[in-house]
This record gives sequence, C-alpha cells and structure tokens, in this order.
Amino acid sequence: MNRFIFILFLFCVSSCTKSVRFQNRLDGNWIIERIKVTDGQGDTHIIENAEGQLSLDFTNAVSAGSCNFTLEFNSIIYPFELSFDGNNLVLNESKERLDFGGGAFRNTYQVILLTKRDLVLEYYDPLNFQLRKFIFVKEE
Repeated sequence: MNRFIFILFLFCVSSCTKSVRFQNRLDGNWIIERIKVTDGQGDTHIIENAEGQLSLDFTNAVSAGSCNFTLEFNSIIYPFELSFDGNNLVLNESKERLDFGGGAFRNTYQVILLTKRDLVLEYYDPLNFQLRKFIFVKEE
C-alpha cells in the first residue's frame, strides 16, 4: 500500500512539473515566420510575408499581439487581420490546446509543435472556411 501511495505521489508531482515546463516554454514573445492557410476547396497558400507577433504571459493569464496577411483568390486580394489580445489565457496541456484572444478573435489553437525556439499553432476559421497554421519563432 505504501508503494502505491508513493507511486501516486510521484505521478502527481511529475504531471505538475510537465505542465509548468509546457507553460514556461510557451511564455514569452513569438514572431510570425510564416502562415499556411488551407481553404475549403483544399487549396493551400503559404504566406511568407505575414506580419505579426504573439506574447503569452501565463502568470497574468494574458495574451497580446496581432497578425496581418493577405490572400489572393481569382486575382482579388483579400486582407485578413487577427488580434491575439485577451486577458483570459487558458492552457489545456492534456490536449495541448490554447484558448486566447478576445471577442470575435478568441479562438482555440492546437499546439502542433513546441520547442525552445519554434511554435506552431493551428485553428479552423469557420467564417472563412480556412484551416490556419501559424509558424512562430521565439524572440531572443
């Protein structure tokens, strides 16, 4: 019985540590390197000239930043703007999802990749029928 309690204790401590490490890696300023957009028709667009940044602060549960990019469809250029500003940053580390932003810009992002230097987030925009993947690099 004592072994079971000890193993349960170690499991709880290690899971808390994993959550803290995950948040610590996400915390900070991220710069958008590129965006990959897949539209409802299955066409994929790689946007290399996207401008934007994301700042995550789990201590205060705050996110900040924005992103601007354009897409061309049938020779027409469509501008898109996203705001990452919000004061209710939530991490679900078991599903590796982040909820942040405010108002109409609040979204649930799936964490696809997280290293010390790179972050890839993905979400589906139902209004524009687009799957958007954001590739970020940590600001030094």
